[in-house]
Amino acid sequence: MSEVIIRETRYEDSYELSLLMGELGYPTTPEEMTERLETLLPNEAYACFVACINDQVIGMIGLMKGLYFEKNGCYARITALVVSEEFRGNGIGKQLVRYGEEWAKEQGATAILLNSGKQRTDTHEFYRSLDYDDTGLRFIKVML
Repeated sequence: MSEVIIRETRYEDSYELSLLMGELGYPTTPEEMTERLETLLPNEAYACFVACINDQVIGMIGLMKGLYFEKNGCYARITALVVSEEFRGNGIGKQLVRYGEEWAKEQGATAILLNSGKQRTDTHEFYRSLDYDDTGLRFIKVML
C-alpha cells in the first residue's frame, strides 16, 4: 500500500467526504457536504482532517473543541471517523485518531470524548484498543 498522508480538509474534498459519510451510514450529497464544510471549516472550534493515498481521500476525522461546565479547561470530541471500506484494517483509522489526539493537545484539551452507536461493536473494540474507556450512555431526543 502507498504512503498515507493526513492533511487538513479542503472544500474540494466534498465529493469524497460525501461518499465516506454514506459509508458511515449518513447518506450525503456532495452539495450537502460542501454546505457543511462552509460552516465547519472557518470555525476554529472544529477541525477536519483527511487521509489520502496518491491524492485520493480514503478516510476522515472530524473533531470539535468544547468547554467543561463541571471543571476548568476544555476537551475535544471526535464527531466523525470513517475509513473507506476497501482500506479498512490497514491502521488508517488509528493514524487519524492519533492525528486528532495531537490536534486536541494543541488546543489544550485534557480529554477526548466520542459517541458510538450501540450496534457498532467492532468500532467499540477499535476504540478500546486505542485506550479509550466506555464510561456511560448517550441519550438523544430528536428535535424536528
